[in-house]
Amino acid sequence: MNTEQIISLLLGLLIVGEAIMLFIGMYVISKKQNEWKTRFNTNTLLLDIAFGTIIIFNAIENMPYKVVAIAVLIITHLYREVEYFFKEKKNRFLFNLPLFIVNTIKFIGLIVLLLIVL
Repeated sequence: MNTEQIISLLLGLLIVGEAIMLFIGMYVISKKQNEWKTRFNTNTLLLDIAFGTIIIFNAIENMPYKVVAIAVLIITHLYREVEYFFKEKKNRFLFNLPLFIVNTIKFIGLIVLLLIVL
């Protein structure tokens, strides 16, 4: 495996794994309704799963749409960072510091992966 494949695999697993865990935690385990369960946050989780899977498959075989997947994930992760600092709403995606830290790690990893791919 080369550097691009290793980063793709690790980053894709982190993105998909976090999205699945958040989905399970918020929609399966938590029986109560809360403000985080919005259509936007659910769609963000689904985007992470879909495009993170493309990045995982890029580690196995060179995928034709990997740059698009990386770009979409960079945009969504950047939006989460901006939302964390500038939006005063209770249902923002990054509702605590640990989520912000993981998001920042993924964001930096996506930028590094894009630079390697290009």
